[in-house]
Amino acid sequence: MMNIFHIFLLFCYFGFLCFGGGNALTPLYIDHLVNEQHWMTLQEFGDLTAISQMTPGPIGVNAATFFGFRRGGIPGALMATVGLLVPSYFLVILALRSLKRWEKSFLVRGIMTGIHPATTGMILAALLIFMQMSVFSTEIPWKTWLGIAENASQTEFFIRPLAVLIFCAATALLYKGKVSIMSVIFGSAAVGALGAAVGLS
Repeated sequence: MMNIFHIFLLFCYFGFLCFGGGNALTPLYIDHLVNEQHWMTLQEFGDLTAISQMTPGPIGVNAATFFGFRRGGIPGALMATVGLLVPSYFLVILALRSLKRWEKSFLVRGIMTGIHPATTGMILAALLIFMQMSVFSTEIPWKTWLGIAENASQTEFFIRPLAVLIFCAATALLYKGKVSIMSVIFGSAAVGALGAAVGLS
């Protein structure tokens, strides 16, 4: 019971910080679930996130359900999902009831001015994290590149050509908006599987 309650509280915390949608939660998920709680490895996190992206429903909620199930089975999945949604439910109701009253407030406009770029930053951080799990072979060695690391990274850093090709093709197709998301996902999966079969991945 304590484990299930812990899952609920942890995802309530995520729900309070879910500005900008599910992808913006990625840095928080990695920081807590991978680095602090050690519920899964970064590779497992990447696999579960990929599954949550290709299943119907909001990405953040799908991810919470998968992560909760991984830790606590069906009760864990339920508590993670409910925990993530409860704060948003009450905060949205509060925002809607207060919007008309405060929409012209100088303070509220200032708050939104600050939240917008912060949300963009969280989404960009999520993009870099996903690229480190797919396009690049490992974490980007920023400290080494900037010359501030005490010891140069011993991990070989390289770019996966096939992953770059899939990334660019998927971005172009989705940006044009003429191809469905599911077609892009399954097409990318097929190309990745073919690449793995011939040793290109």
